[in-house]
Amino acid sequence: MKYDNLVFCGRLESDTISSIVEKSYIVEDVYSLLLQSYSNVKGGLHFANPIELISKTSQWRVIYLDNTIVGVIIYKAKKGLKMVAMGISNSLEYNLRKHIKSMLSSIFRLTFRNSWMEVSEGAERFILGIGGDRFIMPNSYASSLTGKDILKLDDDGLHYYREINGVIKRKLIIGTFKKQF
Repeated sequence: MKYDNLVFCGRLESDTISSIVEKSYIVEDVYSLLLQSYSNVKGGLHFANPIELISKTSQWRVIYLDNTIVGVIIYKAKKGLKMVAMGISNSLEYNLRKHIKSMLSSIFRLTFRNSWMEVSEGAERFILGIGGDRFIMPNSYASSLTGKDILKLDDDGLHYYREINGVIKRKLIIGTFKKQF
């Protein structure tokens, strides 16, 4: 339908959360949404509990629908801003999820020059599909950027393999980092 977004635009809004106090007010909802989003992802969510989510992250981009959290992007301060988790509520109807994905896409497009991320599987397809392909970094940066053991660099010069929560994953780095190493 031509005007279907008019129903949602007044009800959807986003905000940037950086303070520990602000995070603590919404952490249970954010953590629950992330657990739901990562339930079928090999290696799962990298935060053991809500307290760790607050203490190990620097910025959250949160999307609200009528004061309910329906989307989130989580960043750490690591050689700039590193996106470390994202999620969309999967209890929403298709059209609404489409609008939330569009908002997430806009946030990512605005931040590719100011942040970086390791992606794989569905997140890789999503990010590449919204313009992230212009910001792919060579896999030679993987070890120094992540500070993690890299098991193998892929022959494509872009992907690499590392272990995450006991699972070997093929990863890709997208974005822009601050040169501090």
